[in-house]
Amino acid sequence: MNDGYAIILGIFGVLATACGAESSKTTPPPATDALLDGPALTRRLSMDLRGIPPTLDELVRAEEDGWQSIVDEYLADPLLEERLVHLYAQTWHTRVDVFDIVVLDYGLDDSREYSFERAIGEEPLRLLARVITEDMAWSEVVLADWTMANDTLLSVWPLEPEASATGWQVARYTDGRPPVGVLATNGLWWRYTTTSSNMNRGRAAAISRLLLCEDYFVRPVSFAEADTIGVDTEDAAQSDPYCLACHASLDPVAAALFGFWWLAQYSEIEETTYHPEREALWEHTLGVEPAWYGTPISGLADLGWSVANDSRFTTCAVETLAQGLWQRDVTADDVAELEALRQVLLRADTRIKPLIAAVTATDAYRDPTPRMLAPDQLATSLQATTGFSWTADDRNLLDTDDLGFRQLLGGVDGEAITSPQREPGLTWALATARAAEGAADYAVRIELVEEGPRTLFRDVTLDDRPGEALFIAELNHLHERLLSTPATDEWRTDVSALWTAVEAETDTATAWKALVTVLLRDPAFLSY
Repeated sequence: MNDGYAIILGIFGVLATACGAESSKTTPPPATDALLDGPALTRRLSMDLRGIPPTLDELVRAEEDGWQSIVDEYLADPLLEERLVHLYAQTWHTRVDVFDIVVLDYGLDDSREYSFERAIGEEPLRLLARVITEDMAWSEVVLADWTMANDTLLSVWPLEPEASATGWQVARYTDGRPPVGVLATNGLWWRYTTTSSNMNRGRAAAISRLLLCEDYFVRPVSFAEADTIGVDTEDAAQSDPYCLACHASLDPVAAALFGFWWLAQYSEIEETTYHPEREALWEHTLGVEPAWYGTPISGLADLGWSVANDSRFTTCAVETLAQGLWQRDVTADDVAELEALRQVLLRADTRIKPLIAAVTATDAYRDPTPRMLAPDQLATSLQATTGFSWTADDRNLLDTDDLGFRQLLGGVDGEAITSPQREPGLTWALATARAAEGAADYAVRIELVEEGPRTLFRDVTLDDRPGEALFIAELNHLHERLLSTPATDEWRTDVSALWTAVEAETDTATAWKALVTVLLRDPAFLSY
């Protein structure tokens, strides 16, 4: 058993003991060489592709027809698009909590700050997700003449919706920017901004990292060898061989981005619109003509085609998706596997859905090592199973850091934390505990106390007691619904004792809250 799971089990045992019962002895899947299969693999697929546990019906169908039968169903599920937004956010880092422009700059109410920030950060991610879910060629990511927008973005940016609808929808900019997909989105360049000295170089580096998987910032640079004494920095960038190792390819790409050059930073007037009249500013600033790795281009209008026709573009698409679904960095040992996956992508005319199916069939994906729920998976799982959403001031507390717990749960904030936490820690344990208690309290209050619509419970009422047929049936239902595995006699005995001990000190509703809390803090719920 790994150390992270030892921590979770220790916390779980303390909770149960404190409530007057021994630990229910629920354990995570054993570490074996066997590949994940059956209900466990179905749960992983559902969590990765939809962000929620599988339903009982899905578990039965996967058991009868094989887990492969469920993959196509999940790839067609409307929840896939939302899940892809979160998956790519781990790499693209656009869902930050602070931008140069704030909601008040547009005269909007301060209460809309969270939705404003999320709308901006998700614009490029929604475009990626829509390309995938609509089964378009991956090149559409950098060639699309459209973007994605919601009511917030439509109200502040020069965008025209394709149809009259609500929520996220296809829209087009009306300010003359070229049709280059994510490369033309405000959301990308508000996150990756620039300065008068950087002159779009950081943006060019972002294009390389995100779309080619080549990160300039990890290249070794020997400043000790560079002859920059008494030399102007800009001159060195274009003449010193040690500087040219990066700048020879970086600066010509940066030269194509001056339509997003803002003469005054922190100005909503400047940062809202594209400035085609500034595209030629490279001549007076960088002094380097726009080019793509040695091939001259006219500017941003040609940049999308240059990216799309670069072989590294499809290679990077495979690596990014594999890394996200494998939940680990790709290594040299994965080269053969990644190339096989790239061939799948090419045979599918670079559509990503067949690639997702291929990645989920790999041994690396089916590795039995348990995976910790990401903050977004925890949020959607709690909502799907209990109806509970942890919010305050209209903010999703599992999705933000200034007032919430995304960082504490091991999530990516896009700035200080740029890769997800893979092992549980103390802050993770505290945050998941509070989330579990809140969800349990909500479900019991709405469904049992107030006798409202049911999301979690099936038939039980506050009048049912341990040992009764209806009570036992409810325990079986809760275990399989939340943990995706059948309950054992030992588990039913232990949690019935816990329920009885709590009920003796408090009341029936509190006993159910304790029992549901224990389930929601179980390693089998918090992992997949």
